[in-house]
Amino acid sequence: MREIARLLLPSIRWDATLGFAPVRPAVSRALAAGVGGFLIEGGSCDAVSALAADIRRQADSAPIIAIAPSTIAAAEWGDPVALPPPGAIASLRESLVVRRVAHIVAREARRAGCNALFAPSCDVAVSASADMFGTDATLVSAAASEWVDAAQAEGVLCFAGHFPGAGRIIRTAFEMPTVRDSDDSLYATDLVPFRATIDAGVAGVMIADARYSALDPSGAPAPLSRPILQKLLRGQLGFDGLAIADAESLAVQTGARVAAADMVAAGIDLVVRPANVDVELRALMDAVQAGRLDRERVHDAGSRQRLRAEMASAPSSFLARSADDHAWLGDVGERAIAVIRGRSVRVASPIEVAVVGASQQAGVPSIVAAFAAGIADAGGDGSSVRHVTTPSGVVRSTLVVVLLPPGTNASSLSHVDARAISDAAALCAEARRLGRDTAVVWCGHPAHELSLAGASLVVACWSAVPAMVRAAGRWLVRRV
Repeated sequence: MREIARLLLPSIRWDATLGFAPVRPAVSRALAAGVGGFLIEGGSCDAVSALAADIRRQADSAPIIAIAPSTIAAAEWGDPVALPPPGAIASLRESLVVRRVAHIVAREARRAGCNALFAPSCDVAVSASADMFGTDATLVSAAASEWVDAAQAEGVLCFAGHFPGAGRIIRTAFEMPTVRDSDDSLYATDLVPFRATIDAGVAGVMIADARYSALDPSGAPAPLSRPILQKLLRGQLGFDGLAIADAESLAVQTGARVAAADMVAAGIDLVVRPANVDVELRALMDAVQAGRLDRERVHDAGSRQRLRAEMASAPSSFLARSADDHAWLGDVGERAIAVIRGRSVRVASPIEVAVVGASQQAGVPSIVAAFAAGIADAGGDGSSVRHVTTPSGVVRSTLVVVLLPPGTNASSLSHVDARAISDAAALCAEARRLGRDTAVVWCGHPAHELSLAGASLVVACWSAVPAMVRAAGRWLVRRV
């Protein structure tokens, strides 16, 4: 039973009010059953560190304690890593930048007691996306393999995603996406970064929750596809690490629970975020006893989990982030700011900031505060920054319009909302009528065409996370 339980990696979610306290009994039960570890979602660095230490004390074998870079970069982390999105990092085309970012993130994970990262992305974007390294397979391959090599040199396992490539996936609610491109296209582009990261020794590969008709004509989703998992990933690419599937994400796409036993039988080694550990364990044991799940398949998957968990380095509280790292990350974010079009404008006190595209106005103060902090970083008067909904006729300085992507205020999504563009255009027109310049800060990918003829300057800061908005504030003072 314990070898079977090792194939499950439940998630532990942070509660903004109660912290990890509500889930600790479930964590203890899962450890008693012998699960292979946990994915930690949310929480402060100190709370995650304490939880990870408890997990290690209770575990009877080396656990995998995984975390996503987005958790390390979130405000609730306490002293979050000012992490630019993958597209911004790769846009600088400097391998040393990718490597140092990976080193910093890996050390931060170890400092919090974690030994695995759900990163990097190996997806080759079809359309511009800040969440992926780029649209060129060669560029993505170079960045992803450098990330894996650097992070795993710190003793932190990397789980790269999303095999065999999610850059072509178009998401729809409660419907499994299907990639219909030919196998020639997939081999020539999508699979190239996975070959590179496998050569770099990546510990695990996340499997995309989508169908690939050219690779498996049966229509089975990739986490249930033997041709994709066994023939392609294991056979053709020679991958011997962990094949990982996200049960929760797959259930959302299919509209129903997908049994962990079916995924393991197809070739999955580690099932992340199972809906119910007890139910999945019983189902896995029943499948073995009934002969629907081969014992040797379970043994192989369990051996891979144990080997990778033992390869990871121990946590270390002595790996505190240095002030140099913090300043360097800020510089990387600032260097990644891209001019879409326009001319130089002078951003001086008093500074009025209008925020458009915010689906929840509660997020606006944090955006304005981040921008003001950037102004202060660059030697400007951050206290003179104030949020407005329309430009003032009294103030003569440049109006700054922060244009957010749709969805969530802190998202690095890159598509553009037509209503937000219209609102931004109206602000630009009103500022021009008042004889004022307008600088638009687009919190998305710089490749997007923005119909803002009335703006004096349009720049892209890739993401609406505070670190990138703050970088935009510094950039406008220092470089315009």
